[in-house]
Amino acid sequence: MIHFPNEHLDLECLDTRETVAEACARAGHPLDLVCGGTGRCGQCKILIKNHGITLEVLACQYPVFDEMEILTGAEARQQILDRHVDFDPLILDPPVRCFPVSFESLNLQNANAFLGSINAVLPLDLTCGNPDILIDGFEAVRKTPVPIVDVIAAVHETDPSAFVARSGTLLGVTPETDGFPEYGAAFDVGTTTVVGYLYNLESGDLCATASAKNRQAAYGADVISRIAAADDGKLTALNDAVCETLADLIQELCQKGGSLDKHQIISVVCCGNTTMLHLLAGISPKSLGAAPFVSQIDAPIEGPASRWHLDLHPAAQMTLLTPIASYIGSDTSALLAALPRRKETRLVIDLGTNAEIAVGQNGHYTVCSAPCGPALEGDGLTMGMRAADGAIEKTVYDPGTKRFHCQMIGDPPATGLCGSGVIDTIAALLDSGLIKPDGSFISDEAAAAHPNGSRLTRSGKIRQFVLLTSEENNGAPAVVLSQKDIRAIQLAKAAIQTAVDLLLKAASLSIEDIDTIYLAGAFGNYISVTSAQKIGLLPTGRMKIVPVGNGAGSGAIHCLLSTEAKKQTEAMAGQCTVINLTNDAEFNTQLVANTVLSPR
Repeated sequence: MIHFPNEHLDLECLDTRETVAEACARAGHPLDLVCGGTGRCGQCKILIKNHGITLEVLACQYPVFDEMEILTGAEARQQILDRHVDFDPLILDPPVRCFPVSFESLNLQNANAFLGSINAVLPLDLTCGNPDILIDGFEAVRKTPVPIVDVIAAVHETDPSAFVARSGTLLGVTPETDGFPEYGAAFDVGTTTVVGYLYNLESGDLCATASAKNRQAAYGADVISRIAAADDGKLTALNDAVCETLADLIQELCQKGGSLDKHQIISVVCCGNTTMLHLLAGISPKSLGAAPFVSQIDAPIEGPASRWHLDLHPAAQMTLLTPIASYIGSDTSALLAALPRRKETRLVIDLGTNAEIAVGQNGHYTVCSAPCGPALEGDGLTMGMRAADGAIEKTVYDPGTKRFHCQMIGDPPATGLCGSGVIDTIAALLDSGLIKPDGSFISDEAAAAHPNGSRLTRSGKIRQFVLLTSEENNGAPAVVLSQKDIRAIQLAKAAIQTAVDLLLKAASLSIEDIDTIYLAGAFGNYISVTSAQKIGLLPTGRMKIVPVGNGAGSGAIHCLLSTEAKKQTEAMAGQCTVINLTNDAEFNTQLVANTVLSPR
């Protein structure tokens, strides 16, 4: 038997090839496997007991055995919740939630008396957004809002029931026969990738995570191309694409969470860059594509989830968090609001298709956005790919043996390089002397005398470095990094470096004033800081560099679980000074100078 003492649960030990993570999922307590269970992120550590000895193991790799004790429950769940980043603890108080209630003691004479008697039995004061209309949860009137008196009658017939409320406003009622809706989902809607989290709103427990490529990618890789597509009559198609991405992820989250019923989801919270928010709201982003670059969204967008074609609980609500500015989205405000409150000067870099950068003290920030493109995530490169099985994620050069060593995700053969692998490979090429600080490969003459010169080849007119030959890659195609790929990384790196320099200047600070750099984004969580500093992507100095994973997603989770956190996130726009780099004459000048691959 496998024992879960904190859950008072025993499971039969069916297969010794089963991992601890798989056993936890079978027990109804799935762990959050950020790396997909490959063992590379080290984030699913959990305590087990073997004959009285407590061990900390990687749940996705460690096999189960008979009479094992797995310590899930409060200890394990706290570890999972904390893992998103070293955030301050939350008080669990979801903005959207359900309250079970019996109608035996309620006054059903009229709407005002009804609400008054509800307030007497529920742990909050309720108002009704529209005194005469409520979103209903009943089969007979499921598709049409009805007068409150009819809802009262329907509820009375299906007593006991539950009330759905958002921040003290009564939104609807639902009979208990529908199943108590106690789940919520938070999404970080990125240009390239959408990441989702499913939570139990009553306990604050994480049920599952999932990610998927944004289906809008069919209309372009960056926000500029999406804006152009929307302006070309494809706004509805773009809206449908991202809504379908959310719907698919919700289905996957429910399956991963233990075959949960999606109709028990009562709340959805989304953050994202400003263009993604416009497209998700079905609002034309045309004003974001030309001066003066004005956002059409200056408040949270809230409404029934059905408006976004999501088939959830009939009274489920969806919230799009407010962006800060035209190119500073609610992914940034969610991240900044969720970071721990400390007396420090901090630099926050959220690495993605667009890099959002902030520098601040005491909760006030100067922020900007740098258009670095998708190269840092592996997109658009000769053999670039997402961090998945087959991706080379780490490369080092051994000056003693003059050899390059690679580490990949999953089993051989390798099929490409993910973002962290590309950065490592460029740093290794600098170490080996095969490329110069200007990013160009050494000459053919110099290569002829270099111990690894034979790895410099050509594909047509494009020079490239062969990281793995076909023979070294188990007979699969060789893995290469081209001169064009290096140039793409140089431009992305230069955009970030220039943005940081100009942001510090605007805030009257220098890099020496920074105490901590918070590095957000999935790519930022796995990047080698040493390699990033070697090519000048990250600064060197006395400051701490703290990877915080998907900090924007963590901020969205906070807004899902905490009314106070949501208020703080919505207030963040007023605490930020926005710098528009498109109006800065220095940007293009410094951009060229900052393409040099060297520490700073």
